[in-house]
Parts: sequence; C-alpha cells; structure tokens
Amino acid sequence: MLLEEYNFSTGVRGKYYQKYQNNNLPQLPGIQFLTDQQNKRTGVFIDLQPHQTLWETVINQYPELENIQFLTDSQGQKIAVILNFQQHLTLWQDICDRLIADLMDE
Repeated sequence: MLLEEYNFSTGVRGKYYQKYQNNNLPQLPGIQFLTDQQNKRTGVFIDLQPHQTLWETVINQYPELENIQFLTDSQGQKIAVILNFQQHLTLWQDICDRLIADLMDE
C-alpha cells in the first residue's frame, strides 16, 4: 500500500529509457566492451593513451593482480589493457567509477 504523499499519477513510463539503455553508462571514450555470443559483456578493452594516468592510479591499489593482458606496440610499450570480468571485475568497477566521475566533472 502506498502512502498518500506518493503520487505517481503524472509519471511517464520509460521517460529515461533512451538515456540509460546502455546499462546506465555514458559513452566512455577509449573503452570498448568485449562480448560473448549472447552479447553479454565479458570484458573490456582500455586504450591507455587517454587513460594512462587513471590506469597507473588505480593499478597501484591492486598490487597482487595476476593475468592482466596488455596490447603492446613494436617497441614493447603497453598501449592497451584487456580485463576479463571473471577475474578483474572489481578492478574494472573502480576504473569505471573514476571514468564516470571524470566525465561528470567536465
């Protein structure tokens, strides 16, 4: 039972659907999600060129990480990181939170 002060009579169903249909995330430049055959997100590809400082800041909080995959250039410099959500979901959540906070500050 709803209280009297809750009045939803003027509510619009689906008002924010278009804005939040991408899992409530704004567009994140330099980020591409990896998906399986059912189009479920299983990982993320992070371009380190725009996100190097963020990566270094966050990775220092996780000194025991293993199985991180990097894409390197011909000189061996890390240019991108690939995170598997099964192994690194908490790390991705921290990175994503910081990315969104940075976007909101702009």
